[in-house]
Amino acid sequence: MIHIQLIRVLKLIAPLLLIVSCSMTHPVLNYTPGKTVDTLSAAVSMTMVTNDYGMSGNGFLVYRRPDQLHLVLLSPFGTTMIEIFTHGEQITLLYPGSSTAYAGRIADLPEKGGLQGWRLMRWVMDASPASSLDINGTYERTGLHGVIEKVTFENGLVKSKSTKNGDEVYYSGYSVVDGVPFASELELINSPGDRIRIVLDEPEINKSLDASVFKPQLDGFKVLPLTEMQSF
Repeated sequence: MIHIQLIRVLKLIAPLLLIVSCSMTHPVLNYTPGKTVDTLSAAVSMTMVTNDYGMSGNGFLVYRRPDQLHLVLLSPFGTTMIEIFTHGEQITLLYPGSSTAYAGRIADLPEKGGLQGWRLMRWVMDASPASSLDINGTYERTGLHGVIEKVTFENGLVKSKSTKNGDEVYYSGYSVVDGVPFASELELINSPGDRIRIVLDEPEINKSLDASVFKPQLDGFKVLPLTEMQSF
């Protein structure tokens, strides 16, 4: 009798389990395999948390594959708090409020104060999809910048990456813009435990960008070496 009742209960809840299972399954995005984000401009919301520092802000980000990036973070009053430019191994940080800029190699960024994550931003921005929508699982590969990484794919999209040093980045909020898959949420956790969360909105992908967008305008700024910088 108990056995029969159990079967009846299972028959009743089976459709519910199917509905829950389907709702938890991520829909497969219809994108063009092999298409990458070569240029990007978007509104950005960024939050950074370290052992000794924390900050958040809104602004905009411009990126050109493989290694050019320009980030602007605004104060709650709409004024520019900081601009960050990277190109290859070089980085420049501008503080308009004090008319001060810091410039040098990315490798020279201070150990503390929330700046370590920026050593990894080129690696973070490289989330090229697989050549097929059917690729799933975790694979080891050499990335765009020569970094050996483990990459987890889901339906051909990069869901996470990690390095032997303990750096990790997670990608979510995928959508398709003009046939190109685009992750709107990125979370970096580097080996010291610093966290950077970036949310991108209103993206324009693979549009023409003027070279001047990636060149810091230093007129009127006092330019100092990165070694004199303490934090953001």
